[in-house]
Amino acid sequence: MAEFELNIYGENDEIIKKYETNHIRWKVFLNAIDLEETLKDQPNESEAISSFVKSMFVGLTDEELEQADGLDVLNTFKQLVAKARKIKSSKNA
Repeated sequence: MAEFELNIYGENDEIIKKYETNHIRWKVFLNAIDLEETLKDQPNESEAISSFVKSMFVGLTDEELEQADGLDVLNTFKQLVAKARKIKSSKNA
């Protein structure tokens, strides 16, 4: 079981594909920190979250992301942002 996972569902709510990774590229962590700081100011936060989640899973398409569970997408995003916050703690700032 990978640390980060995202299921893609078919018409009958069956899992048709699973994206998973244990490795998050450094640039993605840096983007998580930037996105967290600016998300409140963005007019279309769902687009920003979608782009971010696609950067986590190589090969994930817009069409597949539309078939993912919305709560799974948000939880995956929040999970990585929480990890990125640890990187940018007061000890490291």
